[in-house]
Amino acid sequence: MGKWIKTLAPLLILIFILSMVPFGAIADTGDFNDYDSGGWDSGSDWDSGSDWDSGWDSDSSSSGSGSLSWADIGILIAFIALLVLIGHIIRFIRWFLRRLFQGDWSPKTSSPSSSPPVVRDHTRRITSAIQAVDPLFDPDRFIAWSKEVYLTLSYAWMARDWERVRPFEKEELFRQHEMQIRQYIENGRINVLERINVNQAYLHKYIREAQYEYLSVFLQVRMIDYIKDEKSGRVLKGSPDRDCHMQYLYTFMRRNGVVTDTVTSNMSTTNCPNCGGPTNITSAGKCTYCDSVITTGDFDWVLSNIDGVKPQTVIDDSGVIIRDGQ
Repeated sequence: MGKWIKTLAPLLILIFILSMVPFGAIADTGDFNDYDSGGWDSGSDWDSGSDWDSGWDSDSSSSGSGSLSWADIGILIAFIALLVLIGHIIRFIRWFLRRLFQGDWSPKTSSPSSSPPVVRDHTRRITSAIQAVDPLFDPDRFIAWSKEVYLTLSYAWMARDWERVRPFEKEELFRQHEMQIRQYIENGRINVLERINVNQAYLHKYIREAQYEYLSVFLQVRMIDYIKDEKSGRVLKGSPDRDCHMQYLYTFMRRNGVVTDTVTSNMSTTNCPNCGGPTNITSAGKCTYCDSVITTGDFDWVLSNIDGVKPQTVIDDSGVIIRDGQ
């Protein structure tokens, strides 16, 4: 209904203007040179006659020495109103066609897409599927480690020091985040994350393929999230006084055949998953103690993808998918 009102309003205004303007021959009451300061400056005076005589000769006998009459003003105003009306009609047509092809005539305020989709808890099913090939897999321990990974990433992001997450991010994801951090540094901006609290976490999806298995963890988080200028401290985006509620899907991967080690597994934030030594990883993802590349999933789970759950996110609620031929 609001769209119709916005479209018809200019038409009603136009009709009102046309009804109020006298289109008869009315004597000119003065020049219009004052319009030059109000956006009508054409580079010449309106009363000079040299630039406008050819356009007003037919009315010179009734309006007086070629100057504008009330009828002329009425025509000009009507023309402007007509242009505004045409603009609104074009906007309405575009809106109508979008609604026609999308098949959605409901107001945006009541659209169900304003909330993120439901991400279901499949922890029990997933645990059974993993324990069939890895009996020592502990969902509680894995979820706790996932929270630790999230917090470590958050603090590294705020510190713009991505090397500290090197042990548990897959190479491609690490390079992507490293580039984003470099942009923050070059632009002199800091993404401040404060009062981080993971309210809920559970296993959502498990896929086992021929070579690798993938495990997605749902994380529901509350925090303060804003971007500030590094030098002035001025807040550029977000607010330091408002909580943000975020939802994520953290997907981890490891090579098939790798099983849980109760000593080294889910410890990559502090220790090498291969030798158990303190994590001191080179730029190539190698442990400096055992020289093993630990970011490939060959020794333990590594973070391979992060998805933010938003209203437009499509959720696969399969739970467990086995494609390894077993």
